[in-house]
Amino acid sequence: MTGIVEGVGTFMVGSARVRVVTDCAVDISAIVQAEERVVRKLADQGAWPHETVTLFVLDDLAPLVGQLARTHRLVADDLVRLPQRPMVNLYDPRHASECFVFVNRPIMIAEGFWGDGLAAEALLAHEHAHPLSEAPATMAARGLKVEADGPAALAPLAAELGRTLSTGAVTELLANAYCIAHGFADALHHLDRLTLARAVNNLPQRAELERRASAAVAAGTLAENQLRPLLRLADAQIGLPFALEVVPFAQAGRSAAAAELDALLVDGLMARMATEVASTYHDLRACFLHLRPEWTAPAVAAWCTRILDRLSDFLSAGGAPLSLRLAATPPTAKSPS
Repeated sequence: MTGIVEGVGTFMVGSARVRVVTDCAVDISAIVQAEERVVRKLADQGAWPHETVTLFVLDDLAPLVGQLARTHRLVADDLVRLPQRPMVNLYDPRHASECFVFVNRPIMIAEGFWGDGLAAEALLAHEHAHPLSEAPATMAARGLKVEADGPAALAPLAAELGRTLSTGAVTELLANAYCIAHGFADALHHLDRLTLARAVNNLPQRAELERRASAAVAAGTLAENQLRPLLRLADAQIGLPFALEVVPFAQAGRSAAAAELDALLVDGLMARMATEVASTYHDLRACFLHLRPEWTAPAVAAWCTRILDRLSDFLSAGGAPLSLRLAATPPTAKSPS
C-alpha cells in the first residue's frame, strides 16, 4: 500500500503485540490510546485471543481497497462500502492469532468521532468484538445472501437493506452484546447517542431527496408508483438499523439505556417519517430479541426469512411490489466486520 509508513511503532499489552501503521501527518495518539484501553480491558478479562493486532490509521483507503481487491480478501460489495466506514476489522475466523483494524480518519471526522476518545473506544471495541463473538449463528449467516425482486431502480437498495437487517444483523447484534457484556456499555451508549443525534440533525436532507425524486418522476426517469417506495427505503435505511444498537442493551437488562435510545429513535427520528417505519421497527426489535448465538443454519435462515417477509410487506405497501428472499452462497474464509 504505497504511501503508508509505520508512524508510531509497536507496543505490548500483556502478551499481545500491537503494531500501529499510519499515513496521517497529524497526531493519532487518541486512537492509539483508545486501542490500548480496549485491548487491555479484554486481556485483563482473559478474552483476548490474538497474538498480534495491526492498527492502521489512514487518510486514504484507496490503496487498501486496491490491495484487497487483488488478494480477494473482500467481496465487491464490501469493497465499495469500505471507504465509507469509520472502521473495519479484517480477520480470518479460522485463525485467531491476528487481526487487522483499519481506521478511516476522513470518515471519523465527517461523523464527528475524531477527537472523541470514548467514541473511538466504542468503535474499536465493536470491531474487536466481531472475531471475539464468532458463533455458530455467525457462520450460518455467512452462508446466506439476500436477493430482491422488484423495479430495477429499487431492488438493489431493497436487497442491501434486507442484508443489513437479516444476515448482517447476526454479527452486529452479537458484537454489540459482546461489548456490553465485557465492560464497554457506557462507551457504546455514548456512541449510539452521538450517531442518533447526527441522524436527527440530518433529517432536513430528506426534503431534498423528496424534491429530487419528485423531479425524476416529472422528468420520466422514475416511475410514479416508485416514488413512495423509494422514500420508504430511504427512511428505513436511516432508522431501522438503530434496532441493532438498542436490542443488545435490552437483552443485557440495561433498560434505562435501551429506553433512552428508544425514545431518541422513535420520538426524535421516526416521528418525522411515515408511521409504518416505527411499527416496522417495533416488529424487528421483537424479532432481534430472539436471536441466539448457538443457532445453526436452519434456525438462522428461518429467523432471517421472518425479517425479510416483514420488510417485504413494509416496502410493498408503498405502491411498488418489492420482495426479499434468502439465497445460499458459499461461505468465505475471510470475515469483514
